Amino acid sequence: MLRRPFIPHVPVTRALAIPALRLAHTSALRHAPLATSSARSPAPSRPSLQTREVLLSRSFSTTPRRHAEEDPNLQAMFAQQQKLLKLLQDKPEVLDNIKEFVTLLQNNGVDVHSGQMPSKMDMFRLLMKTEIRESAMKMASAFQEAGIDLQSKDMMQSLMAMQKQFKDDK
Repeated sequence: MLRRPFIPHVPVTRALAIPALRLAHTSALRHAPLATSSARSPAPSRPSLQTREVLLSRSFSTTPRRHAEEDPNLQAMFAQQQKLLKLLQDKPEVLDNIKEFVTLLQNNGVDVHSGQMPSKMDMFRLLMKTEIRESAMKMASAFQEAGIDLQSKDMMQSLMAMQKQFKDDK
C-alpha cells in the first residue's frame, strides 16, 4: 500500500497529481511575462524571471588575456638599420666597394654566406694579398666618408642583425 506522509486526508491519485500541478504552475509562472504592471506606470527595469534563471544556471569561466607586445629593442634596431640603409642609399659607391670586397673574398676561398668567420691564419693569409688589403682600405675610407662608424657598437650590432636576417631568409 502507498504511504502518504505529507498529505494525510487526500486520496492517493490526487496526492500524486498535486506535485505535478505545482511543478507545471511554477514553470508557467517563471516563463510568463509579468502582467502586474499597469498601463500608466511602466514596469521597473528589472530582468525577467526567465532571464534571471538563465543567468543563474550558466557556468562562469574566464580566458587568459592576450597581450601583444613588441620587443623593446626591436624599434631601436629598426631605426639603426634604417639609418644604415639610408646612408648606403645616399652613397652607392659604398655598396659597390662592399660587393667588390665580397667577390674578392669569395675568389680567394672564403665562404661569406655561411656566417662563420675565417680562422686567424686564413685572415692573416688574406691580408698578405695586396688586392684584398687595398680593397679593405678603400671600403673603410668609403665608410668614413659616408659617416658609417665601424667602431660603433650599435652599428656593428645592426650589421650583424642584418646578416642574421639575410641568412634566415635563405
